[in-house]
Amino acid sequence: MLKKIFRRHAYRGVFPYKKLADEFYDALSLACNGAALFIPENLYCLDYAIKNLPNDDPVIEIGSFMGMSTNMIGHFLKKYRRQNKLFSCDKWEFEEKEKKYYTRVLNTPPDEMKQFVRDSFLRNTKFFNGDQLPYTIEMFSDEFFDHWKKSSEMTDVFNRPVRSGGAVSFAYIDGNHQYEFVKRDFESVNEFLVKNGFIFFDDSAEHIDCGIRDFVKEVKRRKDYEVVMKNPNYLFRKIL
Repeated sequence: MLKKIFRRHAYRGVFPYKKLADEFYDALSLACNGAALFIPENLYCLDYAIKNLPNDDPVIEIGSFMGMSTNMIGHFLKKYRRQNKLFSCDKWEFEEKEKKYYTRVLNTPPDEMKQFVRDSFLRNTKFFNGDQLPYTIEMFSDEFFDHWKKSSEMTDVFNRPVRSGGAVSFAYIDGNHQYEFVKRDFESVNEFLVKNGFIFFDDSAEHIDCGIRDFVKEVKRRKDYEVVMKNPNYLFRKIL
């Protein structure tokens, strides 16, 4: 994880991309754990997508971690006075290599790390977006979309019932980074994403060695999607 953060900062120094000045992000970065995993260049993509949402259909975030990206999506929805509901899903279960990393470096058992991250998410979202909380469902993305397809009523981590299902206007994909999981997340989103809706893939820049980067190469070849920007992560728009 530390190597990943270092590579990001080093790459940005050599290949600068567009950044968006945002005081909310600056304040959140100081107070919100996990801020180093959300690069400021992502703001430019989020701002563009949410400002240009095609309608008021829900926004979906896959992978929430400690709430940095969740809070920023919520911030932009409020900034542009959008009425779209924000759904997110995360089981806060780490991959085996991450479990070993946290155990080795922090001497922290995986269950304790999971609880810490989950509690941090709850605290951060309540504090920074308490007036417009996301509907965060504690599920893996496959489970989440199984319920979405059935328009099931679910209960979020704040103990609120919410009806799922229907069209989607924007999806932020940052769940399991392995290729097969990213592909399934995309296929699930694509089934519900409206024309002119957006998909943003975090960690999709060419210098990041992961399945998201590899799968995005396939999306770039599709005729029903266009690249809106690479900054350095990819934002796509559905055009067919």
